[in-house]
Amino acid sequence: MKNNYNNLRSLIIGCGSIGERHLHNIKKIGIKDIGILDTNKTRVNSLSKKYSVKKFYDLDSALSFKPDFSIICTLPESHIPIANSCINSGSHVFVEKPLSSNLKGVIPMLKKAKTKKLKVAVGYNLRFDKGINLLKHKLQRKEIGRPLSILITFGHNIKFWRPGTNYKNHYILKKGGGIILDGSHEYDYLRWLFEDEIKSVYCQTRNIGSIKTETESFAAIILKTKKGLIANLNIDYLRPFYERSCHIIGEKGSLRWEYNLTKSAWSTYTQKVNSKVTLQLLSKSSSAVFNNIVRVNDMYINEIRNFVESITLNKKPLVDGFDGLNTLRLGVAALESAKKKKIISL
Repeated sequence: MKNNYNNLRSLIIGCGSIGERHLHNIKKIGIKDIGILDTNKTRVNSLSKKYSVKKFYDLDSALSFKPDFSIICTLPESHIPIANSCINSGSHVFVEKPLSSNLKGVIPMLKKAKTKKLKVAVGYNLRFDKGINLLKHKLQRKEIGRPLSILITFGHNIKFWRPGTNYKNHYILKKGGGIILDGSHEYDYLRWLFEDEIKSVYCQTRNIGSIKTETESFAAIILKTKKGLIANLNIDYLRPFYERSCHIIGEKGSLRWEYNLTKSAWSTYTQKVNSKVTLQLLSKSSSAVFNNIVRVNDMYINEIRNFVESITLNKKPLVDGFDGLNTLRLGVAALESAKKKKIISL
């Protein structure tokens, strides 16, 4: 099916690793008129030459380019001021997660975009992962009956996250970062899977291990939803390898999703037998073990395509600004709970 992306003009703000990924992907879906912006001139010049796109070194010059949409990939504390500038110029905005490092100014920005009939989307790409969507499908079919409890884990060792770079300079180890906001994918997909909002949060954090940070390196979070579900989240920068999993216990059995950088594996258990049943997703495969090296970029492409189509088809993006705000509220509440050592109601 033909798209009408060719007439769109795009601006990438922030040319780190995720900025380059979005640059690669918007070119891949057919967008040709692209500008990139970063204060690091060496980086901008290199990417401009590599991808044959326009380059800018300051926001005013970049917005004079008149982009139809802008993709913001800067530090979280700069997201709202930059988004406001983009919206004022008439640009739709896609903001990488988290929407911000705090709640200040978020609602006025979203209301301004709504008044101007501009789209705001937030980069929670896991909602576009095949595995997460299979899990949601299984839950909607009630294959394990009524869900009773959820255990979610996520962690990696930040020292080895981006080889060739000094992990000590990474923003997530400094104030405004931390595993709670950086790990917001986990409680975002939890909200989306169960189509339920969080009623209360209790969180404990520690700054432990060999990684020296200005923020928490470990967080244990207990969430209670409005429908009465209890979810336990354990997220950290401590484990020696990348790990991500979700285990859902239901009245009739359980679902388990395990995800790492090479594969995504699925299994279900029933109360009748002790045997393990492998779920199927693709008609070409009899297994629900997917090669992430091959497919890891698919969710990013689907995410950006969903945003672009929200503009061209005038529809709501899967993760709009107010949705991203609800996830941010949860992260801020977890930080408050850890600081005050008490349950926070939302």
